[in-house]
Amino acid sequence: MTRYSGELSTIVIKVPTKNIDKNVTLIKISLNNKIVQELNVTKEKEIYCQTIKINPSKNIVRVATYSKKEKLQESTINLYYLPELYEGSSDDSENYNLNFFHTDKKEKKCVSCHNMTSNIPTNEDILEDITQTTCYNCHKNKLNTRNTHAPAANWRCIDCHDGKTAEYNMDLEGESKYLARDPIKTNCASCHDKVTKWENNKYTHGPVNDGRCVRCHDPHGSDNEFFLRKPIWDICTTCHAEKADGKHVVSSFVFSRNSGAHPTRSDTAKDPARPEREFTCTSCHNPHGSSGIYLLRMNGSVPFGVCKRCHDK
Repeated sequence: MTRYSGELSTIVIKVPTKNIDKNVTLIKISLNNKIVQELNVTKEKEIYCQTIKINPSKNIVRVATYSKKEKLQESTINLYYLPELYEGSSDDSENYNLNFFHTDKKEKKCVSCHNMTSNIPTNEDILEDITQTTCYNCHKNKLNTRNTHAPAANWRCIDCHDGKTAEYNMDLEGESKYLARDPIKTNCASCHDKVTKWENNKYTHGPVNDGRCVRCHDPHGSDNEFFLRKPIWDICTTCHAEKADGKHVVSSFVFSRNSGAHPTRSDTAKDPARPEREFTCTSCHNPHGSSGIYLLRMNGSVPFGVCKRCHDK
């Protein structure tokens, strides 16, 4: 049983020649009892691969070969996808092992169709045709997002996936050629110098302290602004579930029209200090750190200072 850190899983299938001779014509891949892909089989090819999107928590993948309508053989793979921000319990994920594909031994299955060693740009390299990169064919679906991070968009994968480990994944050293460090902060700071400046804030946020930028941001891309893994309010309330009722702030200091507390989101109101943005948690709090208490967007230890951003009285 395998545990994944990404929602895309590539299934590699080998159809032995002896089975091809039995008129294998089709491969069907099902996810949780629903067929998601069908691949036609030819006598000239033994190895097939297909990338599928898996769901958070447990997944059962079945791969079956067919001769016309007759099922010849079926294999079952148990996968577990544990997202960085997942509301469900992760206790049952402990029964699944991390299984890395990119080792010299496993890559031998791919060399008949793919060049596994060349054309991986680094540093400031920009390829005119990104489809010619080594990584593109298997991982292209990872960038089907509204917003794409520049290193990923230019397929400079090994800027981050350099095979090195850090404090939180040192036990995985040598498991894959393309590991990324955890925490990833050092890589992020090579482009985003503000990452190191945040360490000097008087009040700091746990994920920032730990250098785990990818807890909130997807380093490849996202449909959300700032490459966030979820919309801002959803990210905040994943960890701060006590604020998920949409109300916040001590009740005795707010208007009765707010039913005893201040709203944390609004479908109609805008952030008064940044009117191009919706009103949400980050209208008052800076998730990267602040010189104001409680990560508030102000200076000092008196929290009412932030109220002036919106309220004149």
